[in-house]
Amino acid sequence: MVRARGQAIEKAIDTVQMLKRSFLKDAQIISINLGSEDVTRFDGTRGNISTIEITLTRENEEDYEEEETVQAE
Repeated sequence: MVRARGQAIEKAIDTVQMLKRSFLKDAQIISINLGSEDVTRFDGTRGNISTIEITLTRENEEDYEEEETVQAE
């Protein structure tokens, strides 16, 4: 599973593509969840920040589903 917020979303998408292309060639994307979170900034104002969560699985593993969590910053 890869999760990211805000400006790190682009890096998370690049990371998933690199994993699929180079390291986990049998990886499949099961789901992509988009959302937003309410945040309070340092100056006290409130705002929304976009989020993404990409869940991967290996194609050849039928009985065992391995999930790895990577947080992009």
